[in-house]
Amino acid sequence: MNLLVYIIIASYLFSREYTEKTLKNILPIPVSKTSFLTSKFCILFIWMIVLSFFSWGSAFLLALLYHSVFGIAEFQFHIALIYLGKMMSSTILMFLTITPFTFLAEKTKSLVVPLIISAAVIMGNAALSNQDLGALYPWTAILFLMQGSLAATGYPVWVSVGIITLVSILGFTATYIYFQKEDIK
Repeated sequence: MNLLVYIIIASYLFSREYTEKTLKNILPIPVSKTSFLTSKFCILFIWMIVLSFFSWGSAFLLALLYHSVFGIAEFQFHIALIYLGKMMSSTILMFLTITPFTFLAEKTKSLVVPLIISAAVIMGNAALSNQDLGALYPWTAILFLMQGSLAATGYPVWVSVGIITLVSILGFTATYIYFQKEDIK
């Protein structure tokens, strides 16, 4: 579910100047296109971290409430902190795999195409989450990495990390190149 929310935020951030027709008013400000896009990526990253922390905090508070009423065996704060670390690590990796959607939002200048593609990605993620082949699918590979179940798939960790890195580099590069070449209308 977080992936879809992150893609909606990314698509909105990277297409809003086109849909609101404000890009021609923003770019005359003495800021380079590269700095403009970098700031968008920074804002996206901050939003993702904040939402992940909020999600973890909500789950922790609900577990604490449940524990105070009914009792949870071995409910400990340090275990919650371990899961916070895993959640933040997976959020960082997810940020890297969202970059192709930023390119789609820039290219299509709307939210629709990235959302349609994200639905296909999420279905692929669901289909591959119980398959060894999921280690080669960047969004499922994140799950395997965080669960520590990547070794059981038979694929080395470097392959999955390499695929995630490749998807990220391609997304960043395509977004920056397209925006640099885009004529402001």
